[in-house]
Amino acid sequence: MFKDGVLAILASAIFIYFLYYTFKELSYRLASRKAGCSSPIRYWHWDPILGFDLLLRKIKDMNKGDSEATDREILKAYGKTTILATQVDRFDNEPMNHKPCQPFLGDGIITRDGAFWKRSRQLTNPIFSRAQVSTLAPFEVHVGRMIRRIPRDGSTVDLQPLLKMLFLDSSTEFIFGKSANSLSSETNSPVARRLPVLFNQALEGMFPRLMLGRFAFLLKGSEKQCKKTCAEVHAIIDGYIDEEMELQAKLKTQGKELDTDGDSAYGYVLLRELVKQTDDKEYIRSELANIFFPARDTAAMLTRNVIFMVARRPEVWDKLRAEVLAIGDAELTFELLKTLKYTHAVMNETLRLNTPVGGSWKTCVSPCILPHGGGSTGRDPILLQSGDQVRISFVELHTDPEIWGDDARVFRPERWDGLKQSWNHIPFMGGRRIYMLLREFKALENRDECFEYVDKIVFTRESRHGVKVAFVPES
Repeated sequence: MFKDGVLAILASAIFIYFLYYTFKELSYRLASRKAGCSSPIRYWHWDPILGFDLLLRKIKDMNKGDSEATDREILKAYGKTTILATQVDRFDNEPMNHKPCQPFLGDGIITRDGAFWKRSRQLTNPIFSRAQVSTLAPFEVHVGRMIRRIPRDGSTVDLQPLLKMLFLDSSTEFIFGKSANSLSSETNSPVARRLPVLFNQALEGMFPRLMLGRFAFLLKGSEKQCKKTCAEVHAIIDGYIDEEMELQAKLKTQGKELDTDGDSAYGYVLLRELVKQTDDKEYIRSELANIFFPARDTAAMLTRNVIFMVARRPEVWDKLRAEVLAIGDAELTFELLKTLKYTHAVMNETLRLNTPVGGSWKTCVSPCILPHGGGSTGRDPILLQSGDQVRISFVELHTDPEIWGDDARVFRPERWDGLKQSWNHIPFMGGRRIYMLLREFKALENRDECFEYVDKIVFTRESRHGVKVAFVPES
C-alpha cells in the first residue's frame, strides 16, 4: 500500500509538471507570435528538465582552466543576440545575486537593484571622482614597498600574491581610511594576515551557490563553515567601523571637524561618510563589503594580467618603457598619465582578452524583444518574458572576429590606435599601475613554462599558474 501511494504521488507530480510545462510553452508561443517573434533556437540537453548537463559542462571547463569554452561553442552554434545596448532597464542583477551573496556581502551595490542600488551608487561615486583618483601619492607609497620586494638578481618571482597585497593595502586605505600595510616590513596587523585569506574563502563559499541558483540547497553540508568564514570577515570590518564611530564621537565632543580624522591621504573615505550618515553597523558593513570586493580584486587582476601578457612579449615592454622614460622627471599626475597612449592601448588590449569578469547573468524583469536568436537560422527576433535569465559573455564579445578581425584572439595593442571606446568593449575597470615598474626595470622576462593563459574562477578570473616573471634592473 505504501509503495503504491508513493508511486501515485510521483506520477501525479510528473503529470502536474507536464501540464504546467505545456501551459507555459503554449502561452509563450502565443505571446511570441503576437509580438512578431519566432521561437528561440534551443540548446539540446541530456537533462531537459533541470539542465544539469550544461552546468556540469561549465564546471568541466573551469577545471580545465578555460571557463568560457562552452560559451564560445554555444555562440558559434546558435548565433548572437543583443541585450544591453538599448534595453538595459529590462534586466536586473538582484534576482540571481541577492540570495547567494547576501550572507556575505549583505545589501549593497552588487547585490541590489532599483532605489537601493541608486542610493549606494550616489554614496560611492565620490570614491571614483577625478580628485580622488588623482591622489597618487598614497598609492606610490604602496607600489614602492612592493618594488622593494622584487628580486634584483634576475631570479623568478610570482607577482600574483604581491599584487594582491598591494591592492589590499591601497583599497583598505581609501575605503576604510587606514591601510592594512601588508607590504610593510614592520606590519603586525591581523587584518593584513587574515582578511585576504578569509575574504577569498568567503568568495569561494558564495560562488558555487551562485552557480547552482535555486539548487543551492544541495550545498547545505558546507553552509556552517561558510557562515563561520563570513562572520570572521564581518568581525574584521566591524572593527574598522567601531574605531571610526568612536573617533567621530570623540571629535564631536571636542567640537572638531569630522573630516580631520584618520591617517588616509584621500579626501573622501567611504567609511567616514557612512558613519556620518547612520549608526546602523549592518548597513555600513554591507556597503563597505560591496565596494571592497571589486576595489581589491578587479584592479589587482588588471595589473596582474597586463604583466602576464607583456612578459610574453618583450617588444611591448620596450615600447611601454620608452613612452614612460620620455616623460623624464616630470611629476606624475593624473593629467600626465592620460597622455600615455600606448600604455592605455596595452591596458585596453589586456582588458579585452583577459577581462577580470568573464560574463554576467541577468534576469529579465519586464517583457522585451531581442533582435536575434530565433527561427531556423537564429536571425529572427525572440521574446523574453519576466523571470527569464540570460548570460552575457564579455569574453566572446571581446574576441568576436566580426568586430575585431581575424586576429581577434591575438594580443595586439596597436589595434587601439584611433579606436574609440564603444559597446564592443566593456571592461570592468581601468588602471595605470605599472608606471613605476617601467621606470625601475629595463626588462621583464616570462618564467612560466605555460605560455597560454589558464584561468581560475572565483567570481573573477585570475591566472591559475600565477604571474611568474623576472625583472632585469638598470645596470
